[in-house]
Amino acid sequence: MTVTYEIGTDRVAHVHMDDGKANALNGELCTGLTDAIARAGDDGAGALVIWGRDGVFSGGIDLAVLRDDDANRRFATLTQIAHTLLGVWMAPIPTVAAVTGHAIAGGAILAMACDRGVGVTGAMKLGANETALGMVFPTWAKAIIESAIPTAYRTDVMLMGQLFDPEEAVRMGIINAAVAPDSLTTAIDEVTAKLVDLPTRAYAMNKRKLRGESADAAAAVVGAEMGMGFGRQESPS
Repeated sequence: MTVTYEIGTDRVAHVHMDDGKANALNGELCTGLTDAIARAGDDGAGALVIWGRDGVFSGGIDLAVLRDDDANRRFATLTQIAHTLLGVWMAPIPTVAAVTGHAIAGGAILAMACDRGVGVTGAMKLGANETALGMVFPTWAKAIIESAIPTAYRTDVMLMGQLFDPEEAVRMGIINAAVAPDSLTTAIDEVTAKLVDLPTRAYAMNKRKLRGESADAAAAVVGAEMGMGFGRQESPS
């Protein structure tokens, strides 16, 4: 199963992404994430943690989606991915990314869509390298990145197409902390312990005030930006 969900007695919900490969963003994974956010709300969760698999948080949008020649299916999945990541960004409870490994392109944006991110040290790469891939950031991705990355580092993160090691990713703002792999669970527990008892109604309303205008503007143009041309490199002029 690609996405599993559980909630503990501490009111922290946990979502585990594991497709056995790169945790690529596709229809199945996005449905799982959307359902998990809804379940966390129904269960009265005070925080939600999104985990990757060992060595990989997410490698970004599934290449099979980008290469799909069925225009309607491709459009439907790409728009679903966009709305799912906006949904994570606007989730009404605190969200934490447990970045268990590589987080690249859309995978890095998913991590940045969470309110906090803790990654593991080691030979991991994190970053939104769309420029290097010949892709243009859609408005929803730009909004999420700008909410996480300090102005001084946005050129490095958005324009240069770079991937960063975990320590550099912390400095850039892609994640908030990097710890040894065997300390990740403890670190996540420490983060969620500070978040789980925040008043949910106030948290949701203040997040809406902070991000709602940008989220609404981004959502309004998803259909126009995520068409058949998205993700396909343009020929040099």
